[in-house]
Amino acid sequence: MTIEEEADLLLVWLRRESNSDTQALVDAEPFWYPPGDDHLVTLIDHLRGMGMVHNTELCASGTSCSLTARGVAEAERLIADRDNPRIRLEHAINGLVAAAMENYPTARLELVDFLLSMRTAVLDEILEVAEVFRAVEYLEANGIVTVDSRSPQTVRAITLTALGIECGFKDPISVRNFLNDQRQPRIHNEWSITVNGGAPQMGQGNTQNNTFGYDPQQLTQFAREVLAAAHSADVPEEVRATVVADVEALQAELATAAPESGRVRQLAERVLQSARANLPALGWTGVAQLLSASLGTPLF
Repeated sequence: MTIEEEADLLLVWLRRESNSDTQALVDAEPFWYPPGDDHLVTLIDHLRGMGMVHNTELCASGTSCSLTARGVAEAERLIADRDNPRIRLEHAINGLVAAAMENYPTARLELVDFLLSMRTAVLDEILEVAEVFRAVEYLEANGIVTVDSRSPQTVRAITLTALGIECGFKDPISVRNFLNDQRQPRIHNEWSITVNGGAPQMGQGNTQNNTFGYDPQQLTQFAREVLAAAHSADVPEEVRATVVADVEALQAELATAAPESGRVRQLAERVLQSARANLPALGWTGVAQLLSASLGTPLF
């Protein structure tokens, strides 16, 4: 796991131990770390740097800390994502492709190996077998895998197709993004250049894939405006933390190499609704109005 994934797992554990009480001082010693473990201290420092925990105490007997309102909001968002059937299915889909790519060039994966691996972990839970089989069905239906050794009751193994291997070489692996790109009509723009001072040369080129129904720069500007308003507004800390967490989730998705348009839209709608409900003094700039019209979400 990456440090971010470990920190998310620890954050969810702290939320459960504290019962979401930002004043509760929790002994931050989950069972999977020995007391005083240096890596655990690193994770807590990481969370503190992100504004997720405070009241950190390091002593010979162990480590303790409290969640901030922002930490509680982020933990609850992580739990909501963990329990979201669509996100769990996507986790299984991408995990199967990644696991099969570890066996490249055969790209063949025994399902039992996947089910016994850490790739089935979704935060502090494990994917159900039925969820993995649904992911296999999706991959097969979309030409990403072929199914090997199918018995009357179950699937024993899968093998990536040429299309699946192409998808598996993407970093990060996102099967849905890959399939969306495959289905997008390409926009061929005319271009002209001047060669050695001569006449402009015309031709076809500059192929672009536009997976957004709205302007990403517009979204980025809107996120900045909402974030600034959240920090300056006279609202309870819990409300501020919720709005900030929503905005930062949108910013994080926009910052990825290949933002998933459906998730961007979902996050943008959540930010718009959160700001509308909690930041009445935002003023609704022209950017907000344009975004509202683009998403079909009324401001009032």
